[in-house]
Amino acid sequence: GKQWYQRRVRAGTWRLESIASLLGDMACSAAFGLIYLYTSELAPTSHRGMVMSLSSAAARVGSFAGTYVSLLYSITDRRVPLALFAVMTGVFMVAVWFLSDSTGKKIPETPQDVEILAGNQQFVETHCQHEKLENSAGEEEI
Repeated sequence: GKQWYQRRVRAGTWRLESIASLLGDMACSAAFGLIYLYTSELAPTSHRGMVMSLSSAAARVGSFAGTYVSLLYSITDRRVPLALFAVMTGVFMVAVWFLSDSTGKKIPETPQDVEILAGNQQFVETHCQHEKLENSAGEEEI
């Protein structure tokens, strides 16, 4: 990072490609941080460790595969890899935009809480019926 910056500044070769690459790198880093933090809020407590592990593993696979995109420079025009990164960054930015705000909301503790908070009406009706049956069965035993 720092050496690349120093070479560009000293040589005075800042071009649109250089600026776009730098902005894209910052956007990818910000999106990764946002998704990593937001994933922990979406996952129920009982599944949070597994979900965070899968999220981290997917990020590692993506970072590993991303280094091989530079091999496209020798096969195609140099704009193709940059366009690939730009399109993927745009897709992820749009995906992050549509995430709901969790400020002031209760964090789900079980998968059932996720369904209820998501507003899955069919699940809520079925779950309420099962709870009523369990409560009435428990009262009969007493």
